[in-house]
Amino acid sequence: RQISLFSIDPTEWEWGAGTPSLTGGGCGTHFFIQPADPIIREDIDSRQSESKATRFERNLIGFTNTMVPDRAPPIVARFRDHKSEAPPSELIGDAAFFTPGEFQEVDHHFQGTFDEFGQFRGKVGVYQMKPEDYVLTWSESDGKKTQCGPFKMSFAYMQGAAKDSLVPPEEHTRLKRKLDRIGGLYIYRDGIRVQPYGDSDFDWLDIERNRTLGAGYYFYSYRRMFGFVELAAGKNDALSEKAGREGFRDNTAYRQLRSILMNFFVQTAGDFFRENGKFADPHFERRAELNQNEEIRRKQALSVRKKRAAFQESISKVFSILDEGSAERQVKDVFTETKAEAESVIRQKIPQQQKALALMRIEKTARNRIAEVKRSVSIAKPRGVSLSRALSNEWSSYSSHFEKLVSDTFDPAESEIESFVSKAAKDAAIPLDDATRLSAAVSEFSDEALRSVRNLRTDIGALSTQIANKVRETTRDSFHAINHTVDEVVAEIDKLHRSTTRTKDLSAVREELSRKIVEVQQSESARLERLKDQLNEVNRVWLDDGYDTSELTVAIEEELEELRDRRDSDIELAQIGLALNTVSHEFEKNVGSIRQGIGRLGAWAAENPELNDLHQELRLSFDHLDEYLSLFTQLDRRANSSPVDISGKQIFEFCERLFAPRLQRHRISIKATAAFNKSNLRSYPSAIFPVFVNLIDNAIYWLQRNRGDRTVTLDAEGTDLFVRDNGPGISIRDRENIFALNFSRKPGGRGMGLHISRQTLARVGFGLDLDPRVEGEGATFRISAAKEAAPKAGRKRK
Repeated sequence: RQISLFSIDPTEWEWGAGTPSLTGGGCGTHFFIQPADPIIREDIDSRQSESKATRFERNLIGFTNTMVPDRAPPIVARFRDHKSEAPPSELIGDAAFFTPGEFQEVDHHFQGTFDEFGQFRGKVGVYQMKPEDYVLTWSESDGKKTQCGPFKMSFAYMQGAAKDSLVPPEEHTRLKRKLDRIGGLYIYRDGIRVQPYGDSDFDWLDIERNRTLGAGYYFYSYRRMFGFVELAAGKNDALSEKAGREGFRDNTAYRQLRSILMNFFVQTAGDFFRENGKFADPHFERRAELNQNEEIRRKQALSVRKKRAAFQESISKVFSILDEGSAERQVKDVFTETKAEAESVIRQKIPQQQKALALMRIEKTARNRIAEVKRSVSIAKPRGVSLSRALSNEWSSYSSHFEKLVSDTFDPAESEIESFVSKAAKDAAIPLDDATRLSAAVSEFSDEALRSVRNLRTDIGALSTQIANKVRETTRDSFHAINHTVDEVVAEIDKLHRSTTRTKDLSAVREELSRKIVEVQQSESARLERLKDQLNEVNRVWLDDGYDTSELTVAIEEELEELRDRRDSDIELAQIGLALNTVSHEFEKNVGSIRQGIGRLGAWAAENPELNDLHQELRLSFDHLDEYLSLFTQLDRRANSSPVDISGKQIFEFCERLFAPRLQRHRISIKATAAFNKSNLRSYPSAIFPVFVNLIDNAIYWLQRNRGDRTVTLDAEGTDLFVRDNGPGISIRDRENIFALNFSRKPGGRGMGLHISRQTLARVGFGLDLDPRVEGEGATFRISAAKEAAPKAGRKRK
């Protein structure tokens, strides 16, 4: 039965080089296994959710050694999981195992050869420094050749904590996850893996056992290393394997191999990674430097997060005021009330001089009130704080709107009040002293400027005093530390003078005393050099009047943040593309067979009336689905490789059919003007149609909040096309951000639609922009026939 079910057409499968052939041609050997052991299926399907390698992976991963650069393994083993029509998943291929790039990327590297006496000669590179020669003997050799024979070893080691590692944090997390699953020291004989050495649950060198006894003493972890021991035929034949890939026989050769390697890991842990180790200084110095840098980054990030959060809160409050038009209303109220007060003073029966003083007091109060309104919508960008792309766009939007508010509202209001007071006084023959008025107005600004600079001067004076005290304290402490150490050394020498016992090793004592002085001198010198560099930087900025370190830090952080966002977005877009490709394949493969099946069911329904209703429901539902699918052929880039003439009427009818159910469900109407239906453009349907789909989809979402009329209108003016709605519109705050990648106000929205639409149109010579907001209307998007469409001033009114 199984043989009869086994039906394979080799030509349907991916072969790499060439086509299947029994005469060679580089295709290698392929196994088709059917039926598969259910346990293997479970291992394959659950591999992504487990923290350790499955039995399947342990058996096949790293079948050949792919960690060595520029060396092709004798056999390339692959296991492909064909889940769909999309490219298969490689479960044990090159990328699934450790690569030469990953091998070079981690912190420490060990490479060398154990000779026939068990002595190691090779190179060790700590924290990616230039590898240094290293020799280690094996005390159990007794001058006799080992039975295990000479062999090579190479492995890389990554620090467990990201703060102690040179590997970037995100890459460290990825590699740590990979090492948890398949990390270890593998054995290869003539390029082929010997099982089970390397499996994460087979601690054949007692590395994890020793670590539980003292992680600081033994240092190594099996789950932080990856590398290999290389054996060769003719050199290591005494290492004989058991049947069933169960490892080497427990003979003298194998025990020597274990003893040699266990000795290596214990000794190198002491030499390179244990305090007072012979070669441990580079490790501890570099780790201290990394920890210090991590602490600096952590404090900087904490400070920046607090300032950024406060800035975000401030700008959100101001945008709420701006969106409501509160500032304009308050300024208008100030003018109305000022006018009423001035007219009331003029009507009073008091001396003209008193009226003049009252009018000037009213004018001053009005200016102060306008200044107060202006302060309520004024915010300053914090220094030393990097802004995300979205927040930077909000700041840009705020800055341009605030400038417009000053030029269109605040400044005209002050001028209008001055003009009104002057005219009212002139009409009432009230003598106003214009010089006094001007002096009063200017003195307000002068007082504010002096007050601001005076406060800054006080703050800077206090800060400079604090810094000077700290510098004096630091230099004094460093000098005292050196003096104290020198005094201790002198006291030690004096003690030796008084001693009657002869010093056995004078050079050792001299080295120890000198080391004490040198260690303190180096530590305190580094501390003072760092302080000197900081003061020099401040002095350079003060002399050159250039940028300061905080501005440089902000520029670098903003660029880094943007690169990270772009990388994450590219990954997400690639994943979406793969998913859509899979869906497209599945549609193409299954739609035809479903259509034929419904047709055959119709013949049965003709003979069996009880099946007729079921057939009708299936046929109607599928026809509706098939109509949707046929719409998307216009969106297929492969089917639209050449530009064609696209009429506005075609676009409208396409969108009307596509969105008909949603429009009906939400009681939204879509209409096209005569100008739009008559419009025509020559381009690629795969670029144009998706843009209109995205714009209308967004409009439908936001129109659902409207209580009254809900309309999406397609319009045209000249060569420009418009999509507009009568929804809530787009706030001032978001106008600069709506085309940014990953920005969305929709709950759960990806924030990709408008960004991709603009990019897509730009590639085919069009621009997509948001028209200026018009009171009482929603959003209006403009598609312009230009490579870089500049924002338009607006559209004509009919």
